[in-house]
Parts: sequence; C-alpha cells; structure tokens
Amino acid sequence: MIAICRKVKFSPFFLLIIFIAFLSGLFYDVLSFLFVIIMHEIGHIITSLIFKWNVKRVDITLCGGFITYDDKLDKPFKEEFLVSISGFLAQGLLFIILFTLNKTYVIDASSFFMINKYSLAIFLFNLLPIYPLDGSKILSVILNVLMPYKRSLKCLFYVSLLIIILIVVTILLKDVKIEASYVIIFSFIIKKLISLYKDIPHLFNRLLFERYIYYYPDINKYNYIKGNNLSLFKRRRKNYFYINGHYHSERSILKERFD
Repeated sequence: MIAICRKVKFSPFFLLIIFIAFLSGLFYDVLSFLFVIIMHEIGHIITSLIFKWNVKRVDITLCGGFITYDDKLDKPFKEEFLVSISGFLAQGLLFIILFTLNKTYVIDASSFFMINKYSLAIFLFNLLPIYPLDGSKILSVILNVLMPYKRSLKCLFYVSLLIIILIVVTILLKDVKIEASYVIIFSFIIKKLISLYKDIPHLFNRLLFERYIYYYPDINKYNYIKGNNLSLFKRRRKNYFYINGHYHSERSILKERFD
C-alpha cells in the first residue's frame, strides 16, 4: 500500500482549489470531499490488489479520483465488475462507520451530515454511465459480454455522449444556474470521451496483439466468426474464423496480422 501511495498524483488545479478554500473558510468542505474520494479509491485499489492488478497511477482531480492500470486488457469480467463496484462498497462501509461514530457521539451531527452529503453526491455522480466514471465501467463489462470488443467501445462512447446531451438539455430547460464547477467537470469528461473515441483503433489493436502474444488458459467459451472479420472479435472468448469451409483459430489469423 505504501508503494501505491507513491503513485498518487494531485492535479495542480485541485491543489489550487484547496488553497482557495482554505483562504475562504471552506477548507473543511474540501477536506470532507477529498476524504470521501480517497475512501472511494481505496475500495478500488484494495480490490484490484486482491486480483493482482498492476496499479500504474492514481490521479486525484476536482472531478474525483481516476486509477490507471498497467496491465492486460482482457481481464476476467468478474474481476472488472468487482473492481468497478468496490468504490461504491467502500462508501457504503464508510456510511456505516460514520453512522456508528455519530450515534456513539465520537463525531458530531454536522460533520456526519457534511461528509455524507459529499459521499452521496459522489456516489450518484459515479453511477452515471458516462466514460470515464464507474458507471461506464460497469456498462462496459455488460457490453463486452453481449457484443464484440470494438463495437462495445463505440457503444460506450455513444451512450456516454447521449447521457451528456440529455443532462445539458435538462439543465438548459430547467434553467439551472450554471456554476463554474459544472463547466470544469463536463469539460474534463468531454476531453476524456474524445480521447476514448480517438483511442478505439489503438485499444482494439492492443487487444488483438495481447491475445496473440499471451496465453489465456482460463478462457473456455467460444465465439465463431464467419469470414476474416476481426471487428467481430470478442473478449473472454476463443475466437474461431470460418473461412472457405474450414475453421481457423484466432492465433493463426492474428499471426498473419502481426508476423
């Protein structure tokens, strides 16, 4: 865990917000927000370490925490799902602990309600199926179970974009006061979403290359593809291609691509 702490990076803008909050008397609010984010990310980190995922870095921003992994793409769906929901589970545990401490008068009611206010906001925000939020990672697991990998990435992008458009339209129709924090958060998300769209060819090619050079003994389900259409390649499946009356293994097809 000490090694993980060295990988935590705070964005300069977030540090600036903390400094401004300290000067304006809102330091406790920001501290509560940061505390909830850290607890949420600890949930992800502990679960990923249990599954022996390699954590590359943890970025703490005004929009929350984001973990980058330096590992293979084709992880078991069960692991991906549990890592994705573990942040929410950590927040649930945090609520139980804070509730107990409040009832035993270890912390006062104002502190309890302030932390839970930010915890609920982060919980609901992260549930949104918008990349790169946790809700999108849960959706990604579902999409990868149902469809080929490349199609799942495109579907994730368009679902995220649709949700963003619906939120923006709702804000405009309801005449909600647009605060600077909203603009910052949505600018960050849109930037990430654009990066996802641009990275789809790279991510798809990376999956194919990893499936070519690594052996996956735990995969025991099959996907049969008519023709040499790699865009129908599915994760967590042994892909077989039916070409000219014969079945070809994914390795033989990928060998032609990468050798």
